[in-house]
Formats: sequence, C-alpha cells, structure tokens
Amino acid sequence: MSDLLHIIIAEDNNKTRRMLFSKRKLQTFVFLTISLFITLTCASYYTLHFFNSNRSLDKQVQILSKELDNNLRAKETLTAQLQKLQKLHTRDSVQLKQLQQEKDVLIHTAVTELEERSSVIERIMLNIGITPEDIPKQNENSGGPFISSDNSTGQEVLYRSDRYIDTVNFIPLGRPVTGTITSGFGHRTEPINGKSGFHTGVDIQGRYGQKIIATADGVVKKSCVNGNYGQYVEISHANGYITKFAHMQKRLVKKGARVKRGQTIGTIGNTGRSTGPHLHYEICLYGNPINPNKFMFIKKLLTTPVKLHAKKNLKIKHTQTAANQASHAATLENRDASFQ
Repeated sequence: MSDLLHIIIAEDNNKTRRMLFSKRKLQTFVFLTISLFITLTCASYYTLHFFNSNRSLDKQVQILSKELDNNLRAKETLTAQLQKLQKLHTRDSVQLKQLQQEKDVLIHTAVTELEERSSVIERIMLNIGITPEDIPKQNENSGGPFISSDNSTGQEVLYRSDRYIDTVNFIPLGRPVTGTITSGFGHRTEPINGKSGFHTGVDIQGRYGQKIIATADGVVKKSCVNGNYGQYVEISHANGYITKFAHMQKRLVKKGARVKRGQTIGTIGNTGRSTGPHLHYEICLYGNPINPNKFMFIKKLLTTPVKLHAKKNLKIKHTQTAANQASHAATLENRDASFQ
C-alpha cells in the first residue's frame, strides 16, 4: 500500500495540479497542531484564571489596607480618648481628695458647733432644773435596722443635740414680750385692794397692740375671756409645762391650734382685772406655778458665750455642700435667736 497521499486540484482552464503528501508526515503535523492548540488553550485558560485570581487578590488587599488604615485611625482615636480619660481621672481624683478634705473640715466644724451648743443647752436646762435623766433615753420606745457608723463621736454629739433640741423646743424659754417687769413672781402687795397675796406669774409692762409671742412649741388649750384674766390664752407644752397669757387686747390663736416658738398669739391690752396695759405671763409645771425668771433671762445663765469660728479661706466647690452648710448655719442662728 502506498504511503503517499495524492491531492488533485482541478482549475477552470482544465489544468490540474497534483500534490503529494506523506501520510506519516501529515499525521505528525496534525498531531502536533492539535497538541499545540490544546497547549495554547490550556495556557490561555490558566493565564486567564490566574489573572482573575490576581485581580481578586488585589481587591482583597485594597480592602484589607483600608480596614488596616481604619483600625489604625480608630486605635489613635482610642489612645487619645484613653489619655483624655486618664487626665480626667487624675483631675477627678484631685478634686475628690479636695472635696473629702473639705467634707472633713465641715464635719469637724459642725460637730464642734453642735458640741458647743449642746453644752450651752445642757447648762440652760440644768439651771432651770432639768437634768439629762429627764430626757427619754435612746433605747426606750425605739427600734429600726442597725446601721454601723465610723464616726461614733459625731453620732453621739448629734444624738445628744437632737435630744436636747427636741426637749428645748417644748420648754418655755425667753420673753413673750419686751418691756419692764412691774410685778414679779411670789408674795406681793395686791395693786388693786392693797392686800398681801401671792402672784403666780410676772407682769410685763407694754403698750396697746404690742405683739405677744409663744415661748415654746405647743397646743392651744384655751383661748377665751377668762374672768379676771380678761382676754386669755393657755398653751400646753410637752414634759408637763403650761404657759398662760392674760389681760390681752386681742387673741390671734384658737383652741386646738398648734403653735411654734416665736409665733404671735395675741397683743397686749388691759382687759380683765388690770390697772394698765401689760401682760400677765405664767409658767406652770404639772399644774403648779413656777418662777418664770430663770426661763426668761437665758443670757444670764450662760457662763461662756458661744463663738462660731468661720473658715475664711475655705472654698466650697460642690454646690450641694455649700447649700447644706448655709442651711445648717441658718438653722443654728434661728435657734440662737429663739433663745434670746
């Protein structure tokens, strides 16, 4: 069998061309051509695949770079905020220390003032015959949860002051009116009939319409016209005390009303069995009249005046602390004024 491949090509001019090819060479050429095509096709595919992969990786790298930049900026922001918080913490620590020092000064000052005032009140009560034993003790008719305290001295002073203040509020202290005492407590010659008698209170001269104030907290038990006493008010206080006000021009409180020390209860007049405008003022303890002098002249009972020492250079930065200090000072001044 011939190894040659004959290819005859006929042309229009009736001429023919004959081409001879070797079958083996032709097969080899075809095989090489197909192999080259497959190789080129595979190379093109992998090239395109690697190109697409590389482009995807480039995009991922760009995204990661942006995220890294964002993280770095966030880290810088957090670092700046942390430094700012550290500065604020340092400043707050200094301010807290200053406030604690100021608090300690205020507590010490308040405890000192309470101790001084408690001593004054104690001396007053001892001079008018009231001893600490007469004040209800803490463990009587009391209760509630236990709360421990680190400042036992301050708590004791506060407790003692509260006991004294609660007691003093219901003890008739000071003068109901200003004026000259025209008739004292005890035996005297009666100004109208000239006979010897016993005066159960004191007469304080005044002018018509002059205000009369209550000398302690209490409840009005009588507000009426009471025979020789004329226009008359009687106030019942705690601990068995009763105060009586007679010969008034006008009564300004009604029976059953609660009154506070310093509250106006009436005006001076000349009603009832009286020789001129004045106030008959009387204090009774458990129904028995007692001498009002010690109760009226409180200043004479004080052997050592109380002096408040203010801190001139103390600057209170906390608004609530300053408000509490002002309220405390005002309360103490009001209590002082009520004693005079």
